[in-house]
Amino acid sequence: FFGSIPTLHMAPPDAAKRVNLSEGQKWDHAVENAIRKATLGLMVGTCFNVVFFRRPKFVSLMYGLPIGFGLGQAWTEAKYLFDHDVKFDRCMIATVKPIASSSS
Repeated sequence: FFGSIPTLHMAPPDAAKRVNLSEGQKWDHAVENAIRKATLGLMVGTCFNVVFFRRPKFVSLMYGLPIGFGLGQAWTEAKYLFDHDVKFDRCMIATVKPIASSSS
């Protein structure tokens, strides 16, 4: 029975797939990360406000605190990204290709 369970094998990381980011790509990643973490903090603050708090003083605190934590973490990650020569896997870099318009 247990012999029929498929196992997951991770492929070793390929050094050829890793790429250095340009300054523009680093800024794109840093801004996207800051927006994502601030939004996550806003959602966490909203959940706490709905469940626990009713006073305006606590409501504003619970909106600002998680957003501040998220932005602080994004700032730390961006500082590390700009100060070090970080290599990314190509699968972590999103590329958008426009859809070819079909003329009928």
